[in-house]
Amino acid sequence: MLVVFAACGPRTEDRFASAQALASALREAGAAVQETAALPPPGFDAQTARTMQVNDGLVYVYEYGSPEGAQAIAAQIGPEGLGLSGEGMPWDGRVSAWQAGKLLVIYPGTDGGLLLLLSGLLGDPLTALAEGPEEPYPPAVAAAISSWAEAQGMDPASVEVVSYMAAEWLDGCLGLPGPGESCAPGPVRGWVVDLQAGDRLGSAHTDDLGLRVRLTSPE
Repeated sequence: MLVVFAACGPRTEDRFASAQALASALREAGAAVQETAALPPPGFDAQTARTMQVNDGLVYVYEYGSPEGAQAIAAQIGPEGLGLSGEGMPWDGRVSAWQAGKLLVIYPGTDGGLLLLLSGLLGDPLTALAEGPEEPYPPAVAAAISSWAEAQGMDPASVEVVSYMAAEWLDGCLGLPGPGESCAPGPVRGWVVDLQAGDRLGSAHTDDLGLRVRLTSPE
């Protein structure tokens, strides 16, 4: 059984109340995260600012005293990610930016995997995706593709995503307990992912980050 994600569960701004919380979530999603000594570019009026290396990219995290403070700066970023209050950005080219609670997160790179990861955790970017993939799937979708392809003995590249929908499971078995299995009580945020490869159809239940995947038709 599931309920629509928007109806309950902690909001993104509650989950990422600090840069440390975001770093922890990135690590849980399988990313290599290291805080660097490099100072982020100034001009964003943040209380604190950090530069994190996430996998091979640099991500800049500006933290404000309140969500309203972060929103005020976020509203000044142009939709194409090329300027702040009509002035040029301190990076070459366009950037991708997200605002979550007290955080303003900026990634000036174009690595598709990192863009997907940040979008999966933080929601849709404030700016147009910088030459990333056309469909910014949450990280859990990739995990569902991999698990289903392995169970079917096929190449993950042959699997297409029919649909995916945010959900909240009532137990740790993601709504798909095994025979006699004891499931930890929920709620557990996650996704329902419907997949197809040729004439084969399948479906997967995942947690929020794709760390746990259960297939409705594992055979």
